[in-house]
Amino acid sequence: MTVYSHSRLSCYEQCPQKFKLQYIDKIETEEEQTVEAFLGIRVHEALEKLYRDLAHQKTDTLEELLDFFSNEWTTNWTDDIIIVKEGYQADNYRNMGRKYLTDYYRRYQPFDQDKTVALEERIKISLDDEGKYKLQGYIDRLTETRDGYYEIHDYKTNSRLPLVEYLRSDRQLALYMIGVKNLYPDVKDVRLVWHFLKFDKEIDSTRTDEELLRLKKDTIQLIDTIEQDERFEAHPGFLCDWCEYHSCCPQWSHLHMIQEKPANEYLKDTGVVLVNQYAEIKSTQKHANLQWDAQLEKLEEALTMFAEKEHVEVVFGSKNKVRVSDNEKYSFPNKNTKEREQLEKVLQKYGRLQEVSQLDTSALGKVIQENSWEPEVLEALGKYVEVERKKRFYLSKIKE
Repeated sequence: MTVYSHSRLSCYEQCPQKFKLQYIDKIETEEEQTVEAFLGIRVHEALEKLYRDLAHQKTDTLEELLDFFSNEWTTNWTDDIIIVKEGYQADNYRNMGRKYLTDYYRRYQPFDQDKTVALEERIKISLDDEGKYKLQGYIDRLTETRDGYYEIHDYKTNSRLPLVEYLRSDRQLALYMIGVKNLYPDVKDVRLVWHFLKFDKEIDSTRTDEELLRLKKDTIQLIDTIEQDERFEAHPGFLCDWCEYHSCCPQWSHLHMIQEKPANEYLKDTGVVLVNQYAEIKSTQKHANLQWDAQLEKLEEALTMFAEKEHVEVVFGSKNKVRVSDNEKYSFPNKNTKEREQLEKVLQKYGRLQEVSQLDTSALGKVIQENSWEPEVLEALGKYVEVERKKRFYLSKIKE
């Protein structure tokens, strides 16, 4: 079976079609690099140098570290790197990187809080006893604070500070924790440490054995889903704007094709012609429906007046008849409102919430219409319901 990684799993969760194109079909693309990704790589390189030099009994000065960062930035920078945010230049991001490194250096100098065990270390992770389900990953820095007490450090250059709930459910470092516990027999405890460099903030967490066991089961289930998938359907969304597989993806390949054509050929494309015709006809249909709806509304109003005047419920034509009936529509407070919460408390008070399936408003409307509950309960509900009375019309053929 394939050796998976957190990035592979995340790719499938994001879009199975992208997973297929990238990992199964192995289609090569000219992936455009964003300045944010470029910044992250350069910062990681500088921090790796810092700790690798420390392991060789060489403590870099802050100036040496910043010079290394700037040199790597200049050497690797190309004009193809994308800056999406308007008003910013490459120097803005380079200065951000310098500030991240400066803050980190001053916070942890003289770097004696722990002992570095591994840097950019490839870690193998087995999810089952048989070794069928395997993953791999790379730990930014693995440390030991004292015998048997390990920490997995991860450097983030995110522009936003994640919520604690996100960190508690983060899969990547938790998978690395499984690998570390399997690799080092003297493990007593493993901490997960995120360094959010933009904010000069360190956040740590851990996982219980029960949480790791559940993570193993969930990951195995996800791998089974991937292995059994035969269709790999696309999941269109906002992330499509950054996807490098537009030319291959069935959701976007036609757009990619016509964008490369000159304007005169673009308008003659069969797909463009068909969609334009379809849209025009749908628009005409919608306009016609609005006109018919307006005429029907006038006729229904006239039928209502006639039925009320003549005290009849069915009005006959030459071949058809229309039954006019009163219909009551019940409106209740919207979800996540204070009124809705109060309504649920009223239903709980009278032991009726379960009967309407945790406040199924359709079921509750039927209860009120049929007066099937005690008067005291119905009265208590009264201030939470609005009744809209509307005529309904049923057209049918007259039997000859």
